[in-house]
Order: sequence, then structure tokens, then C-alpha cells
Amino acid sequence: MKCIYKFFLLNLVIIAIACRKDSSLKKETQDPAIPKPVENIKYGSVRINISNLVGNEMISLNDSVYTNTNGDSFTISKFKYYLSNFTLRNANGELHRQTESYHLIDCQKGSSFTMLIDSVPVGTYNAMNFILGVDSTRNTSGAQIGALDPALGMFWSWNQGYIFLMMEGSSPNSTAPDNMITYHLGGFAQPYNCIRNVNPSFGALDLVVTEKNSSEIEISADLLRLFDTPTLIKFAQTSEGMGGAIAVTLSNNAVNMFKVIDIEN
Repeated sequence: MKCIYKFFLLNLVIIAIACRKDSSLKKETQDPAIPKPVENIKYGSVRINISNLVGNEMISLNDSVYTNTNGDSFTISKFKYYLSNFTLRNANGELHRQTESYHLIDCQKGSSFTMLIDSVPVGTYNAMNFILGVDSTRNTSGAQIGALDPALGMFWSWNQGYIFLMMEGSSPNSTAPDNMITYHLGGFAQPYNCIRNVNPSFGALDLVVTEKNSSEIEISADLLRLFDTPTLIKFAQTSEGMGGAIAVTLSNNAVNMFKVIDIEN
């Protein structure tokens, strides 16, 4: 008799627990306070086009003679540089970062003058930022692939780091052998850190990103600014630099090469 009584009580307890769980589940699924799913964000893309200039002229390698602010004439045999980690800021101050992105602009390859930033949230943007060079993380990760492939000639094997900007040519004012002018800017450790943030102003222009069309930003890169803003470079005094103090000076100048000249939405 006692066994039957205990069995009866045990079943009552099990039924009560099951009813309580069922009631709790119904309350949870019917609770209007549960947030609804967030609507999917819409995305577009932005194309960036670079015009490499010397003053108002398009750069022509090897066969054109230019004159810098100091009055030194020179020719250009190589001009290439890294732009990386583009950031766009919208009207609300929110940032869209294209991380882990590295672009090598090479004046010998016209295809390198155009870059695409994809997966940009739809909206209006009024500012941008990018790095001239390669961030310290990639500099300490060894040689990479793609735009960071050492076969592209922008990696110092002896220094285990990237050349951020390379300009080579000649000038009759240079005292180096064969009148060469050679500037390789690189290094990320103080006091010779050459990584620079560039913030070219949009001015009164806005970048409008939509799903349907790829917006475009036209940027000019004026090589003359490398030699005069803010520090005037005289080829007779400074005809070469491979990192170090002169690379820092030239990196400070290089920031001023870039200008937003148009935005097409």
C-alpha cells in the first residue's frame, strides 16, 4: 500500500513540473517584449581612381623632363607606393573600415590606378582616410602574397620590411653616380617611422553610396609635393635616401601629394 501511495505522489510531482515548464514556454514565446530581427543592412561599392601627376602633367616615365620647386630638372624611371586600409566616415560620424587591404600603385601599370572598396553600407559619406605605406603588423609578418608579394620589388629582405614609396630617376643636379636620384621610404620603428595617415578633404562634396551604382572618388597624387611641402628638397644636397631621417622628411612631404579632385555618385 505504501509503495502505491509513493508512486502516486511521484506522478503528481512529475505532472506539476511538466505543466510549469509548458506554461513558462508559452509565456516566453508569446512575450511581446522580445526584440524583432534586425533588418539586413544594404551595401554598395566605391571605386577609387588615382591620377599620378607632376604638377599639372600626367607622369611619363623615362622620356619626360620635369622641374621641381628648387629649379632642379629631373626624369622619373620608377614611381610606386602603397595605399592601404581605407576608411570612410558617414554624416553621423560612423566609420567603415576596409581592413587588411593593400594596394600597390605602380606608374608602370595603369591597371593599378583603380581600387575597389566593396561592402560599403549604403549612405552618405563626407570624409576618408588611408595609410600611405604598410601597417606595422604586416611589416612584421614576413613577405606576403598579392600586392605584398616581394616579387614586386617593394620588400627589403635585408631589413624585413616593406618599401612604402619608391621614386627613382636622375637629375643633372645630383652628385650620386650617374646623377641618380633614389628615394626608398620605409620603416615603422621610432624614430624613423614612415607610416603616414592621409586625410584628403572632400571639401563641399559628398560621397553617396547606393546599391545600384558604384560611386567613384578621383584622387590626384602630385609627385612635386614630395620635394617641397613642407620641406624643400635639393637634389644637390639630398639625392638618395633608404630609410632613416631623410625618409621621415620625405614621408612628411608625401602626405601632401594626395588631393580629392572629384566625386561621382
